[in-house]
Amino acid sequence: MSDTPNANQPPPPPSVPPPPFGAAAPAMPPYQVPPGYQVPPGYQGPTAPDYVTPYQYQQPAPSGSLALGAILSSPGALLYQFGGYALYSCIAGLAAIIVPFVAGFYFPILPIIGLLNGARAIQRGRVIGGVVGLVLSALGGVVSLFASGLLGG
Repeated sequence: MSDTPNANQPPPPPSVPPPPFGAAAPAMPPYQVPPGYQVPPGYQGPTAPDYVTPYQYQQPAPSGSLALGAILSSPGALLYQFGGYALYSCIAGLAAIIVPFVAGFYFPILPIIGLLNGARAIQRGRVIGGVVGLVLSALGGVVSLFASGLLGG
């Protein structure tokens, strides 16, 4: 219960009833220049903006084209797919695969980091690099399990 008795009361009714449904809104009066203000000579006032409807000038994609083909056609777009979290995922996956063979020890957390970064890359639109990073990290996890002796004895 509230301390103030009027806390849950509805607001008072408006003094002017709302206009009937479908009635036109009242017209605004024309703008009056304040007294003592001089309009510069030759000034014609603001003009309406010339807005362009969205995607009006966008060309339609040719029939039968794939988005993957558009990505693979330019090297910059393909390199974009292997940046950021996707790059970190690929590096972690490759390190998890190579380090047990070269150094004789393994990092059990590295494939997990690679999987998390691969998922982040996919969420941020770098699907190709994220999937490659996920696959490399999964293979690195299997190699780490073999290196630890949990698989294959």
